Amino acid sequence: MRAVRTEHHNHNVSVKRGEKEAISLRRRRLMKAIIRSVTLVSICILVGSSFYLWRSGLMENWLYSAEVTVEDSLVDAGLTVEQVLVTGYRQVTLERIDQAADINIGEPLLGLDISAIKMRVEKMRWVKRATISRKLPDAIIVNIIEHEPAALWQVDNKLWVISDEGIKITDEQLAVFWELPMISGLGADFALGSLLSAVGDDNMLFDRVETASWVGGRRWDLILNNGIKILLPEKELASAWEELVTLEQTEKLLARNILTVDFRIKGKTIVRLTPEEADRRRLMAKTAGKGEEI
Repeated sequence: MRAVRTEHHNHNVSVKRGEKEAISLRRRRLMKAIIRSVTLVSICILVGSSFYLWRSGLMENWLYSAEVTVEDSLVDAGLTVEQVLVTGYRQVTLERIDQAADINIGEPLLGLDISAIKMRVEKMRWVKRATISRKLPDAIIVNIIEHEPAALWQVDNKLWVISDEGIKITDEQLAVFWELPMISGLGADFALGSLLSAVGDDNMLFDRVETASWVGGRRWDLILNNGIKILLPEKELASAWEELVTLEQTEKLLARNILTVDFRIKGKTIVRLTPEEADRRRLMAKTAGKGEEI
């Protein structure tokens, strides 16, 4: 009898536990449903209220009031612009930078839109890149990196100062840049970078270049200040320039009476003499039996 009673008691406990778990599960599901409903209703109310405030103009007024309050607090705290420091400029004037930056003395230092100032300054033709920063307690620093003038580009019967990246900088005060080489030819502005890259750091010889013509959209012809023409190849431009530098250093080639130095044929350097120099060498060959080597 004792065993039968024990089995009956365990069955009742099992049933009660099952009912409790079911009730607990239903409660959890009900709470989740209530939370979802409340959240959805709250979102709807928030969106509807925001839309109403936006349409009515109240939100805009509140934001404006908050902005004015913040600015007044910054002014009261002494965080205002008292000086604008500009660095890195050479070609562009300080006056023009100030006009582009449009920063007023007395404005809240932390209220300035740095990104907007940067965009305005970088719209200037000479400016390649600008960095704007705050310096507590009262300064704005404007750092300018300018385009490097690399050549005078002749296009459509007009001259432009262009950078080494082929960017047109200005067509004003060109006399200041008379020492720059003049380039011509369709697409010469885009090809200038490859020429400058091939020249590298050897500016002493490149400074003697007066004009550079981009021929057929393929290669460069250079004319030096003594009239000698350098015909560069389509490919391996750097190697040809290096060969020219070596010939000038070892043989003083460009000081001789020659018309052209032709590098268009790979592995060969063809030098064409002036008519006078050719006649002189022919005469020497007849009288001395041999010509002078270049």
